[in-house]
Amino acid sequence: MKAAVIDRFGGPEEIYYTDIEKPVPGPDEVLVRNVYIGVGKPDYIMRSGICPFLEAKPPKLVVGNECAGIVEAVGSDVKGIEPGMQVCVNSGLGYGAYAEYIAVPQKFVTVFPDQFPLKYAPGFLNYMVAYALLNEIGKGTDGKSIYIYGAAGGVGTAVIQTALLQGIEVIASASSQEKCDYIKSLGAQCVFNHKEQDAKEVIMDYTRDRGVDLIFDQLVGRRFASQFEYLADFGMIVIYNWLDGSPELDQLDTIIKQSSHASAVRSFSFHIYDDKPERLAKIRKICMDRIISGEIKPHFYMDLPLSEARKAHELMDGLKIMGKLILHVEE
Repeated sequence: MKAAVIDRFGGPEEIYYTDIEKPVPGPDEVLVRNVYIGVGKPDYIMRSGICPFLEAKPPKLVVGNECAGIVEAVGSDVKGIEPGMQVCVNSGLGYGAYAEYIAVPQKFVTVFPDQFPLKYAPGFLNYMVAYALLNEIGKGTDGKSIYIYGAAGGVGTAVIQTALLQGIEVIASASSQEKCDYIKSLGAQCVFNHKEQDAKEVIMDYTRDRGVDLIFDQLVGRRFASQFEYLADFGMIVIYNWLDGSPELDQLDTIIKQSSHASAVRSFSFHIYDDKPERLAKIRKICMDRIISGEIKPHFYMDLPLSEARKAHELMDGLKIMGKLILHVEE
């Protein structure tokens, strides 16, 4: 079968399209014939070698965290999933999706009803992440407003749509006017270019010096501590990636100095749900119902063939993506 793989960790140039052996499902595994494959930041983290959960190593390590297709076969211990069903795979393994076929444990497989468009499935995890960020991880704040930096990508788009659906005010930023226009088209109430305007100045002016309740931070890095300056009382910074590395200042010391505002920081990985199937099922159903009903409609940036996986990563690393970028398996 065809797959996009790496022989060593690094940049997009390490990805190449080749033939590898088709997997055979184990007793508790489901074999899926992929149709669509999602491209996202977890793939960047895996490809770069900085994923803390990645157990497999190159060479010929198949890139990819999420895909969707039709069940080809199931292992002897699999219950409730049968060949012919349309499913999505959100691989807790962190790899294996950029291929014509993938075999994964049943717990990583979601069955979708026929009325759910299969093309929406690879980006489905983004909406589950968005729901969790807003309704589970962000608990403890007044919950009236959020700020999300770099909001034009798949997760950012999902957070904006989910927040607005729930009546939460959205402040968002991006790195270009084109991306800002895109975010505005989604309905965000306050949008600015973070390369041209200061976040504190914009947010404090817009909120009349109140600050924002929740800040979703995918970068962290040296700018991390400055975000406390525009966080509202009882506010929280939620770290859901750390693409720029750890903050230079001691985090606990920074929080303690903000004690008069009851500020908080929480770090989030979707792996928190790996051993919480009932909680995960609740989130999955809510998000699935919202998409089937049309309350939320995923936005796509581009649909490329699997053979152009390297180009997809070049677009991702070049911060070009607005909405969800997907790959499709050529027939």
